[in-house]
Amino acid sequence: MRGIGVALFAVFAFATPVLAAAEKCPIGDAAEAKAGGLHQAIEAAMKAEFSCEGAYRIMELCQLGSSGDNAFSDIVLKKCEPRFLPKALPATKAAYEKARAKCNKIAEKNEGSMYQSQAAVCIAKSGRDFARKYGTKS
Repeated sequence: MRGIGVALFAVFAFATPVLAAAEKCPIGDAAEAKAGGLHQAIEAAMKAEFSCEGAYRIMELCQLGSSGDNAFSDIVLKKCEPRFLPKALPATKAAYEKARAKCNKIAEKNEGSMYQSQAAVCIAKSGRDFARKYGTKS
């Protein structure tokens, strides 16, 4: 029994610094005030980001957990899809559509804006992942 207590202490002792070092949304109060709100500031930062990866990273760190994340997903897709979709083979396009359909089922099966958010993040991640695997470098 004593061994379990020591093991749990070790896990929590080493996990706490990792959790404390977790990245936070890079949108500050000044950017939020300038943009007229957090949602607008996140959108502006994502649009200003050059890369697909960068836009997705901002979305990942700053997601709101609501249906408002749909707009963020659209921005990510506008940056990621042109990297792979125009020259994608039919099989790649079909796989991408299948991945997006799987994400859409999250929102279809469940009610609430939280599930809309999960679906939006999933779709954006699919776009980012396909751009990584099949896309041009940017």
